[in-house]
Amino acid sequence: MAQHPADPSLHRPADPVEAFYAAYNRHDAADAAALYAEHGWHEEAHNRSRREGREALKQGLDRFFGFITDAHWQLRERIDAGSNAAVLYTLTGRLGIDIKGRPTRGLSIELKGAHVFEIADGLILGTRDYWDPAAFQRQIDKVPA
Repeated sequence: MAQHPADPSLHRPADPVEAFYAAYNRHDAADAAALYAEHGWHEEAHNRSRREGREALKQGLDRFFGFITDAHWQLRERIDAGSNAAVLYTLTGRLGIDIKGRPTRGLSIELKGAHVFEIADGLILGTRDYWDPAAFQRQIDKVPA
């Protein structure tokens, strides 16, 4: 059966994890969201907040890229386990907003974390992001109120 040229499977990357970080580092929320299955999800492990569906994922990433400008994920280690993958990363960037009355806009941020991916048929079913909110808060606390 011939595939229609607009069929997203024609443009599916060989490695969705590599494509994920490439899109994130380009700050391309639409491309990143397109790597997920239609009802794919992303969860922040520390508070269990969850976004589901490509549009919600795109909107969340658009907000994030305004929150931490110049965000860049440096991969430190990757472990593949069948249809799952775990990636240790270091996120760097600068805050794009002031937080809790502190002049934090422009503050350099560095966070270590891990993404856990669930993948099927070349698409990301879901991602879970593990990072330490206390480490983030310690960086914010360095800025006087």
